[in-house]
Amino acid sequence: DYLALLQETPALGSALLERARHELAAAQNQMLLLGRKSAQERIASFLLDLPGLDPARPLEDGHVHLPMTRAEMADYLGLTIETVSRGLTKLKTAGIIRLLSLHELRVEQPERLRAIAEGEA
Repeated sequence: DYLALLQETPALGSALLERARHELAAAQNQMLLLGRKSAQERIASFLLDLPGLDPARPLEDGHVHLPMTRAEMADYLGLTIETVSRGLTKLKTAGIIRLLSLHELRVEQPERLRAIAEGEA
């Protein structure tokens, strides 16, 4: 029984509550992202949020693993694949990111990326 398990393992209840809180915060951030941000702000926010999503796969500082295709990113961000590709190219051309492969990049200028994500650039 679920309740008995929680009573036997109080740490499990705390862990589940913390996970639920994290998921709720992520859902709120996603609603903000889709509702108020420009395409470039969405892409920048997405790239900034990715490194912390998978603690089981720590990367070098500045490295970002892209766990999805450009089409999946577009769907997640409410954009077209062309807009995502143009946005990444714009960040690359500006020297803010460096594309290492289809599934990995390095953030060269995190402060500029953060400014874009927050609508300050």
